[in-house]
Amino acid sequence: MPSVVVDHRRCEGKKDCLRVCPTQVFRLGPTEPSLPWLLKLKVAAHGGKQAFAVNAAACTACMECVTACPEHAITVTA
Repeated sequence: MPSVVVDHRRCEGKKDCLRVCPTQVFRLGPTEPSLPWLLKLKVAAHGGKQAFAVNAAACTACMECVTACPEHAITVTA
């Protein structure tokens, strides 16, 4: 089973991963409180939420999310 990791120090919540994932691995959720204020500001500009891999077991390692993420915040390892 592939491992899906979202780097929340990079994710700005632009939702590209949600749009391209064929198995609905990702959901948006509130930012982590420990994030730097500048990142929280960037996330706020895109709706105030970040991506979380809540359904990682459904991942087929198609890598569409990795390609689509403009911040390079997603890593998939098989």
